[in-house]
Amino acid sequence: MIHGRTDVGQKRDLNEDSFAFEKLKKGYVMIVSDGMGGHNAGEVASAMAVEKIREFCETQDMFSNPEMMLRKAVSYANEAIYNASVENAKMHGMGATLVVALGYGKNIYIANVGDSRAYHITKESMTQVTQDHSYVYELVKSGLITPEEAKIHPRRNEITKALGIAPEVYPDIFPIQVQRTDKLLLCTDGLTEVVSEQEIFETVNRLNRQTACDTLVRRANENGGPDNITVVLM
Repeated sequence: MIHGRTDVGQKRDLNEDSFAFEKLKKGYVMIVSDGMGGHNAGEVASAMAVEKIREFCETQDMFSNPEMMLRKAVSYANEAIYNASVENAKMHGMGATLVVALGYGKNIYIANVGDSRAYHITKESMTQVTQDHSYVYELVKSGLITPEEAKIHPRRNEITKALGIAPEVYPDIFPIQVQRTDKLLLCTDGLTEVVSEQEIFETVNRLNRQTACDTLVRRANENGGPDNITVVLM
């Protein structure tokens, strides 16, 4: 039902991405996190983000009020990362992006912090569900630059929101409905920075889940692999 793949890429010595997917008592959860580049212990932050979200989802009734429970799960992870960064000098300033999908039947609830993304893919189209919390996205939203200009902007990797950098964080929540033949893709910017949405769409619809994930990671590496790459596909 779900497959995932992560890779260090061509330019980094360490993979600071983390991911997980898990069946819950009711429904399932998919998680992708990207440790903040240039910060201490980014790999620790992303691993903590994934583990704390899993821990929360496994011990709570996530579908009693999915949107509220997702917010609580994100807050739980944020608090753990923030406290660790305050208490341990080696981890000071660490942070991570996060995208989470909580699903049951046709209903999926997606939360995001930062610029890791969720895409809803049908046979006819691919829609970015999440909105990047990034400097260039704000410029695009304000009409100051085009999406094409955002891809080459010198500050394109500057995010405006992340887990662990403040005592509180407020994720965006997106409820969507899917059909049986639809697909959901979660990924870090190591994929979307170097592989076009058109190629992602065609790859996901042409191949099975495992092969699609492997192919997307390979294509990101063939295009330079400047960052860690993570893909989770349902």
